[in-house]
Amino acid sequence: MPDGSQAVFTVTGDAGSRAVACVALTPRHTAVLAEQYRPGPERLMMELPGGGVDPGESLADGAARELAEETGYVPEELTYLGEMRYDAYSGGSRHYFLAAGCERRQDQDLDPAEFITVHEVSLGELVTLAMAGAMTDPGGVLLALPYLMGDPGVRAVLADRPSSAAQP
Repeated sequence: MPDGSQAVFTVTGDAGSRAVACVALTPRHTAVLAEQYRPGPERLMMELPGGGVDPGESLADGAARELAEETGYVPEELTYLGEMRYDAYSGGSRHYFLAAGCERRQDQDLDPAEFITVHEVSLGELVTLAMAGAMTDPGGVLLALPYLMGDPGVRAVLADRPSSAAQP
């Protein structure tokens, strides 16, 4: 502890593992999301396509592979957005990419335990889902926000938020 005392904590996740996810944008100004059952909240959730990076694979290659496997979409360009921690009691983190120019070019190639429904949503809906806690990886959407601000739907969602002074 900062004061020199000792404490025991439970930390989940392997600090050595590498994971990636994509804020995948199409030329139609939509975002590609993966909907699948998540055992923690025990419900279907929208999420950014992504997953683990294979040994010897670059983060960018892992992001493009996971996007294609989960959704069938292939990006024209990847831009690294940054890394975010899952939470303060997890050893794991996730690296996020903006995947631009995404088009469906192949069939999904899912793992046996994956059952993913692919959705294209407006950019405003993407931000709304992230802000409402209706998806995993809202931090990835936050990292992509500077790239999304040019969309009128995103600006409208953010303009319609109540001020913090109005909150209890």
